[in-house]
Amino acid sequence: MLKGFRDFILRGNVIDLAVAVVIGAAFTAVVTAIVDGFITPLIAATTPTGSIAEAVFSIGNWHIAWGMILAALIKFVSIAAVVYFVMVVPMNKFKEIQAAKAGVTEEEATLSETDLLIQIRDLLTEQKKA
Repeated sequence: MLKGFRDFILRGNVIDLAVAVVIGAAFTAVVTAIVDGFITPLIAATTPTGSIAEAVFSIGNWHIAWGMILAALIKFVSIAAVVYFVMVVPMNKFKEIQAAKAGVTEEEATLSETDLLIQIRDLLTEQKKA
């Protein structure tokens, strides 16, 4: 029983996932700091109160805090943009460079599962003949 647990923990994908969670938590702090310290104040500078979240629409005793909703949407889009431009774009460029160094063409990189299975079948057939 303990051997099975040890094998599970030492499996590569479990360790990779744990590292990804830790790195993700650390990266969240960086992205939040960029959005809260730079992007949100820039947008807030365009409002008369200096804060989008304080914008309220009132009808009698009802107060609709549409500014909070708008602020949350802006924060979401800002975080998505920072993640895309800081992580996704550079990582895609890095993968392109690595693929070019390895001599992998785009056609080879985009083979479907069916094409890969056909290649595996053909290789196995060749090995049986030999």
